[in-house]
Amino acid sequence: MTILSGDTALKLASLALAVGLWFVIAGKQTAERGVAVPVELRNVPRDLELTGDPLNTVDVRVRASPGLINSLDASSIRATIDLAGAQEGERIVQLAPDQIQAPQGFRVVKITPSLLTLNLERTMKKTIPVRPRVIGRPAPGFEVAEITSEPAEVQIAGPRSRVQEIESAFTEPVSVAGAETTVTEPVNVGLEDPLLRLEGGSRVRVTAVVRETRETRLFEGLRVEARGRPARLSPPRVTVSVTGPASQVRGLGAGDVQPYVALPREGAVPARLPVAVQIAAGRAGVSVVETRPAEVSIRLLGPGSRR
Repeated sequence: MTILSGDTALKLASLALAVGLWFVIAGKQTAERGVAVPVELRNVPRDLELTGDPLNTVDVRVRASPGLINSLDASSIRATIDLAGAQEGERIVQLAPDQIQAPQGFRVVKITPSLLTLNLERTMKKTIPVRPRVIGRPAPGFEVAEITSEPAEVQIAGPRSRVQEIESAFTEPVSVAGAETTVTEPVNVGLEDPLLRLEGGSRVRVTAVVRETRETRLFEGLRVEARGRPARLSPPRVTVSVTGPASQVRGLGAGDVQPYVALPREGAVPARLPVAVQIAAGRAGVSVVETRPAEVSIRLLGPGSRR
């Protein structure tokens, strides 16, 4: 057996002591790291909504040994706030280290900000009209006559104050550029306030009725016809205003617009009767806007009387 000399034994004892001291000192060394931690709200009452600009993350500094700090997965740390039993209104919450979930071996030393202000409002629902959007121009000689959506209304939900302010929803734009016929397209509905949401479906069907450009035209001095019985009318002539597709209105002649009054074939006749207007067949879309005057006086004529 080899016996160590006194100097060698002393050197080995010194080495062992140095190694032991190193492990003790190294074990007491710490490091810190700051991470952005998501804020999780738990047990939010179903009839309450968070308003304002919510704070989604807080800065958290954690302390651990250098080895643990270097292996830290930031996604393993979370901040939680329990809102069980919360009431409508403003609530100030203080984040404490015990509200930060961190892996074993880490200690939370600082939270910034540690005070959070939460504004809670009652949930409200409301039905609002849909405002369809149309872009572009139809082909020359055509126009957009009507814009509708199906359904015409949608239901929204959100914080009470935000719901009370909004008046309508809008759609994605529907193009009618160069169109000569009606355009129908399913589109999404949007809301200007990001804190509001749609209840039910988020799509509607927008219809833009495209028709030929309409014109209005006056026919003056048209003789009124007495139908049913002979009568003298006063005034005997009227002015008629008609409207309709430009091509149809432009093709009308004076004989295509016939004002008349309908008299009962028997019995008494009112002193005044409204003037009706008959448009010639084949003039689709042409209608009467106004007749001036709208009524004429009636005087029946006996047999052999002259008008």
